[in-house]
Parts: sequence; structure tokens; C-alpha cells
Amino acid sequence: MSVSDKADLEAKMRKLECPFTWDINKDDINDLDNIPEKLLDRVKFCPRKYHATYLNILAFVSHLMGNNESALEFLLRAETLLKADRKAETEFLVTCSNLAWVYYQSGNLSDVETYLGKLEKICKGIPGSSQYSCCLPVIHGEKAWTFLRLGATFYERAKDSFQKALEGDPDNASFNVGYAVVLYRLEGMDRDKRVRPEASEAVAQLRKALLLDPTDAEAMVLLALKLHNSRKHESMKLIEDALQLSPDVPQVTRYVAKYFRAEGSLDTSLDILRRAVQLAPNSSFLHHQIGLCLKQQLARMFQTKRGAGRVPATLKRAKAAECIHHFSKAAELKPTNIHARVNLAEAYGENHQLDEAEKIFTDLLQDGSLRDSDKQHCHTSYGAFLLYKRKAEDCAIAEFKTAYRMQIQSLDRKQAGKKLRQIAEKRLNTKQRVGEAFEILAFLSTEDKQERQAEEYTRRARQYFAEMGDLPAAFEKGMKLK
Repeated sequence: MSVSDKADLEAKMRKLECPFTWDINKDDINDLDNIPEKLLDRVKFCPRKYHATYLNILAFVSHLMGNNESALEFLLRAETLLKADRKAETEFLVTCSNLAWVYYQSGNLSDVETYLGKLEKICKGIPGSSQYSCCLPVIHGEKAWTFLRLGATFYERAKDSFQKALEGDPDNASFNVGYAVVLYRLEGMDRDKRVRPEASEAVAQLRKALLLDPTDAEAMVLLALKLHNSRKHESMKLIEDALQLSPDVPQVTRYVAKYFRAEGSLDTSLDILRRAVQLAPNSSFLHHQIGLCLKQQLARMFQTKRGAGRVPATLKRAKAAECIHHFSKAAELKPTNIHARVNLAEAYGENHQLDEAEKIFTDLLQDGSLRDSDKQHCHTSYGAFLLYKRKAEDCAIAEFKTAYRMQIQSLDRKQAGKKLRQIAEKRLNTKQRVGEAFEILAFLSTEDKQERQAEEYTRRARQYFAEMGDLPAAFEKGMKLK
């Protein structure tokens, strides 16, 4: 093939609509190694109508991992499935484009031309299309599902693509449920605020999705989780219906278990999770949820301190070890699961393995790639570890201050502020390190933009230090209390 022919073919390939041309950077995909397992589980357990989509994503991920043979196998399976289900020609567009790209990457140019020919034939019958591609809702839908399944980095792009797909096909059940899922995920990621059900875009979209497909059990459990604090009866009915429809589908039962854990029904949640993890043993989510249930059980053990109900230390250690096992597995399967790693550190702390816990916190806080909300969570959790396990109050104060400085209005920030205030009040009540107590209160007031209050606490701190003849260097230099 001449240089000009190669350039012409390259130009044709760039015009195809598929993941190879959707500007997906491999480095932006968190947890790439575990995506195939998740998608294969979905092919195994989820409705057949989504299988071709998942097989296409599996093919692209396999290519990114350097395995074009597996990519080709997945794509040929997708093509066979679409033929068996007698799908419309337009449903083949992304699969044929992917096949053309995999053959192109493998140097099999005759097969490239075969699939370019198929694409050209399909596009001829579509008004407004180019020679090898077009801008149909089905293309936007496939793009949206691809972005959704590649992880959180791509959720906003998934949202945009689902919106475009729905503009052209507003009552498509697949597009509606996908849009609902991505809205649910985005709202869940925004830890700065909690969205009430009546104000939640995800809730409204999940309801719409269930109107179009009343048998979608995954949409049912997501809606139930959104409603469980405000509409108990409706949320429980959704859970019951989902279990009746999909009692052995891990992608459904994991959320059912999360629901029961939120309700405090730990034994029920654990029973469901343990059945689910037998079906999907490499699910980080399932292991994390099991660990969270066990963590709550351990907390209950520590709450019973006297009398006949007191739990023996050996049982507490065994429960802590079980927590460690599942949190460790969750973190191993998905290292980007920051909450699982923090939970693992906390479990080590409960089991008196303080050095192991310290290492996890240190590694996390040295990770420059963490989002600010995750950093804040790590500082708050580390502060609690230092305060209660290391008994290092001054070090804990530093961590809580770092978390509180981060202007993300989250539960972690509230917790950090609460702990700082408690430490200050304890010092004032016991008349110990009073000046530093006022310094902490001045810090909180400063961060909360309560300038007069901050000035008053600063004045009282200065006065105390002056009376004690122990003015800290920070005050001597006139530094702002931060």
C-alpha cells in the first residue's frame, strides 16, 4: 500500500463512530484492569438486550490492554448476537466500526475494507449521513453506555451523550435507564451536598425509566436507595419487587444489601451480600459492602461494655479480622476505592495493628492524584485514628484543621469541625492548655468567616499566653491563626 493510500485509509478510519475515535485516553480510565471482570459479569447476569453493547466495550478495553485477539472475539460475538436478535442495520454501526478498527490495528486490510463496505451500505439509506458514519440516537446511546461503563472520569460525557440520544429518541428505555444511572452516580459523587428526593434529577429520571420498563430491577433498587429516608413504604416495595424479579443478579442484590444495611438490618444485608459474592467473587463493591456491615456489627460489640451482654475480646478480634479481610479484598480489587482503603486502615486500628493503619493513611495522603473531597475524607479519618488510637491529640488537631480548611461542605468537614470544638471545650473545662483551646476556636471562627468572634478568641488566647509567660512563636510573629 502506497503512502497516499495509507493516508486515505487512515482518514476514513478517523471518520468512524466508535470508541477508537471518541477521544478516550487510556490514562483517564481508573481501574482499567478490573473493568473486563465487571463487564463479563454483566453479560452473564444482566438482560440480553445490553450484551452487544457490553461486548463492544470489552473489545475496546481488550485492545487498550494490548489483546487484539480477545477484542476480535468479543466483537464477533456481538455481531453474531445482533444478527440472532434480528436487530436493525443501524444497530450494527458501532460494532462494524470497531471491527474495522481492530482489523486495521492488526494489519488485516482486506477485512477492513469488508467492514467499511458494510458501513457504507448501511449509511446510504440514512438521510444526512456521511460515507461511513452518521449521527443517530443509537450512536449517541452506544457512546453514552461506553462512557458510563469506563468509570467516573467519563460520567459527565456519558450524561451529555445520553441527553443527545434522548433528544432523538425520548422514549427509548435503554437510553432513559442509562441516563438515570449516570445521574444517580453523579449525585452520589457530589459529597458537598445531599439532594432531597423531590429535588433530585436522578429520582425523576429513575421514575421515568421504570414507567418505560417496569421490569428493570436495577433501576428499582437505585430508586429505593434514593427514597429510603423519606418514603419508607415505597422504597421497601421497590426492594421487594426487585428481589422477586432478580433474586440472583449481583448487580441488583448488592444494592438491596446496601439498602438493608442503611436500615440497620445487618444480618439480612450480610446474607444477601454473601450469596451475591459467591456469584461475583471479584466484585470490589460487594466485598466493601460486606466489610461495612461487619464494621457496624463490630461497633455494636464495643457499645456493649457491661453485664451479661458484654462481648468477649476474642469475638471482637475475630470480627475485626473479618472486616480486614473484606476491606483488604475490596482495596486489592479496586485500588482507586479510597473509602475501602480508609475503612481498611480503621479496621486495622480496631485490631490494634496501628503500624499497618498508619502506612495506609500515609500512602493515601501522599497520593497527589486524589480528588479534594477524598483528601478531606482521608485527613478527617486520619485525625480520628490519631486521636483515639494513637492518643496523639496535637497531631490529630493538625489533620482536622487541614480537613476543615478545605472549603468542601461535606460530612467530613463537619466531623473535623466537631472534633476540633470538642477538643477545645475539653481543654477549657479542664483548665488545661487553655490558650491553645482559644487558638482552636479562633481558627474555626476564621475559617467560618466570623471575624469578630475570631478576633475575640485571638485576644483571649493572647491574654492567656501573656499571663502564663508562654507566648507561642506564631503569636510573636503576628501570624494569622490558621
